[in-house]
Amino acid sequence: MSENINKLMSELSKKLGLSADEVSAAAKKGDVKELLKNADSEEAKQFNAVLADPEKTKQVLNSPQAKAIIKLLENNKS
Repeated sequence: MSENINKLMSELSKKLGLSADEVSAAAKKGDVKELLKNADSEEAKQFNAVLADPEKTKQVLNSPQAKAIIKLLENNKS
């Protein structure tokens, strides 16, 4: 993985209270509940609000950060 992706995964794993491997595995499975299991209720509420709004979801998925994660996951498909 590139240095930027490693940094992103590290920050995300710290924020979610999961290991980088757990974040990666949950993301590959599309398991949002697993990713949010340690998030506080406000963060989970905000995340679910984005997922419930197609326009907000589209904006998030078109962000450079999301594109980098998607590319990483596509490159690491087993």
